[in-house]
Amino acid sequence: MKTVNLEEEKLDLEELIKLARKEPVLLLMPDGKEFFISEADDFEREVEILRRSPAFQKFLDKRSKSKRGIRLEEIEKGIEKELEERKDTP
Repeated sequence: MKTVNLEEEKLDLEELIKLARKEPVLLLMPDGKEFFISEADDFEREVEILRRSPAFQKFLDKRSKSKRGIRLEEIEKGIEKELEERKDTP
């Protein structure tokens, strides 16, 4: 897996797709958000590649230790609120 920090390296769409054809790509956005880009045609092959990727395993370990999370209760409240709002609109 290749990690690309877009704050340090600028890519156009063509370059990104070229990278993703070779291996999955983790994009780190300047605002802190992360996106994962990979070819979608062979899910099982992608899973196997990621399973063997030390970089991806390190990424998962880091994410699992992250304190940046949303409590399940907050997610449930948000869903309930959205469903109520949808009921009120014709």
